[in-house]
Amino acid sequence: MPDFTEGIKKDVAEIKFLIHDLRVEGFFNEILHYHVTLNTDLEIYNIEQAQVLHAADVQELKSKLGAVRKAFLDYSNAVKSFSPDRTILLLGRRYVDAIHETCHLILSPLWGRSDQVLSFLPKEARSVRSRRHYRDCIGWLYGVHLRIAAFREEANDASVREEFDVADDLRDYTQDTVRGYVVEKAEARVELQLERMDHAVIAGRRPRFRRMYFNLVMNAVDAMAGRKAGVVRVSTVVEGDRVALSVRDDGVGMSPEKIQQLLADRQTLDGEIHSLGFVFVRQTVAEFGGEMTIESEIGKGTTMTLHLPCQKDKVLQPDPSYTSKYRLPEKYRSVSAEPDAARVASRSAAESRGVAAPPASAQTAPVPPQAVPVPVPRQEVPPSGGSDEGRACGSLLFEAYQKSRAQFPGCIFAMAVTEEDRVEMFTHKPYEREFNISHEDLSPMYYQATYRGRMEEDELKRPFVILKPPQSVGEYFDFKDVIEADRGLERFTRMVRDEGIRIARKLIATGLDPQIPVLYSGAPRFFPAPAEMHGTTPFPLELMARQRLSAEES
Repeated sequence: MPDFTEGIKKDVAEIKFLIHDLRVEGFFNEILHYHVTLNTDLEIYNIEQAQVLHAADVQELKSKLGAVRKAFLDYSNAVKSFSPDRTILLLGRRYVDAIHETCHLILSPLWGRSDQVLSFLPKEARSVRSRRHYRDCIGWLYGVHLRIAAFREEANDASVREEFDVADDLRDYTQDTVRGYVVEKAEARVELQLERMDHAVIAGRRPRFRRMYFNLVMNAVDAMAGRKAGVVRVSTVVEGDRVALSVRDDGVGMSPEKIQQLLADRQTLDGEIHSLGFVFVRQTVAEFGGEMTIESEIGKGTTMTLHLPCQKDKVLQPDPSYTSKYRLPEKYRSVSAEPDAARVASRSAAESRGVAAPPASAQTAPVPPQAVPVPVPRQEVPPSGGSDEGRACGSLLFEAYQKSRAQFPGCIFAMAVTEEDRVEMFTHKPYEREFNISHEDLSPMYYQATYRGRMEEDELKRPFVILKPPQSVGEYFDFKDVIEADRGLERFTRMVRDEGIRIARKLIATGLDPQIPVLYSGAPRFFPAPAEMHGTTPFPLELMARQRLSAEES
C-alpha cells in the first residue's frame, strides 16, 4: 500500500485506521442491553419512579446509537462505492464524532443513574449480578474516548514525539485497555500473558504505538476464534541497540504466501473497510524506524516481532501529565485488570452460542422448577386450523435465540392469541451483534397492546423467558375490537390473564420446552394464585399453561 505522508490521502488513511481500531459497536450494544435489563428489573420489582427516570435515559441512549448506526452506514457505503476522498473523510469524521458523543453521554455521571438505581434492587436482580461486566464495558469505552482525544491532538500536531519506556507502557496499556478487550470479545477462552519485559526507551508518537500494539493483539485473538482456548504471549527483549516486541498466539497460523502478502503488499486502501489493522502496524513500525518479522506454522500459531531502535540504558521517570490524560481512572482499572473467572469459564464450557449441557450432578437428579433442562428438539407441530396452521411459534422463538450472535444471546418477541386459540400476531427477532432492538422497533403499532417478551440466558448460559402483559387498557381493547360499552378494568384483567394462559399453551404446543423458566412482570395483578408465579424466582412455563381459563372455571 502506498505510504501517504501528507495531503488528503494521508488524512483518509488515518481516519480509516482509527475507525478500524475503535471496535465500539459491540460494547455499545452491551451497554444498551444492560440498561434495558436494568429497566426490566425496575419493572419486575415495581420501582416505578426510578423506572420512569431510567426509561428516559435509555431512550436518550437509543437516540445516540441510532445516530452512530446511521453515521457508520453512510461512511461504509461511501468507502465501498469508491466515493471521493473528501466525502469519505467527511463521513468518517462524522462517524467518529458520533462515537465520541455517545461515549461522552455514557461516561457522564449525570446520565444513567445506574449506581443510584441499583441501590433499590436486591442482589439477586440480573442487573446487579451483571454490574461488573457493565463496568468493564464502561472502562473500555473510557479508553475509546481517550483514543479519539489523542487522535485529534495528533492530527493537530503530527510532529509530536516523546520518549517512553516500552515495558512500562505496555504493562499500563495492557492492564487499562487490552486485557479487558481480550476477556470481553474473544470467542474462545483466551489468556493474555506478559512474559519477559525488558526495559528500553523508545521515541515516537505514543498513542500510535499503543494502537499498533492493540492491533497485534486483536489479530492474535482473531486467529483463535475457532478454538475453545488459547494464550497470547507478549514480551520485550533488548537485543543490542534494539528492542524486540513479540506477540505470539497459538491460533490457526498462516501460510508463507500470506506472510509475504502482509509484509509486502502495496495495494491501495480505496474501497477497504476491513483488514486495515496490519497496514497500520506496518506503517507505524516504519515511522518508529523499525522492522518486522513474522514466523508462523499452520495449525500451531504465529509470532509477530517488531524490532525497534531503543536506548536500553536510559531510565525515565513516570510522566504524571501523560498518566492523568491517557490512563483510565482507578475505579475502571481495578475492575478490568483481571478477567471475571465465572464469565471466562462459562465461555470455555460452551460448545456454541446455544445452551450448555447441565452439570453432571444435575443430569441424574430431578430438575427443580427454577432450573433449565436442555431444550427439547424441534417437534412437528400439529395444525391448529385457520391462519395459525403450521406456525411453530415456540420452535421459531428458540431458534431465534440460538441464532443470536450478540455478546449476550437472546431474542425479542411479541405475540397475541385470540379467544378461539388462533395466533393473530407473532413477530420476533434475535439480538443483533452490533445493536439491540426494542419492542417499539419490533411492533410499533401494537407496542402496548400485545404480550411482549424476551428470551435470554442466565449466568449459567441457560435460556429463560421474560414475559410482559399488555400495558395499555385502551389500546388492548382497540386491538381486540371490544366495544366501548363492554370495556372495563375487570374485563381487561380477565382477558389478559386468559390470553397469557393461551400463549403459554401455544408456545409449548409448538415446540418450546415446558420447563423453561419464566419471569412474569406484574404477575399478582393477573394471577393472584399460584404464589409461585409472583416475585423474582422464575417458574416453569408449564405452570402458567396449567392455569384454568375463565371459561374452564365456569
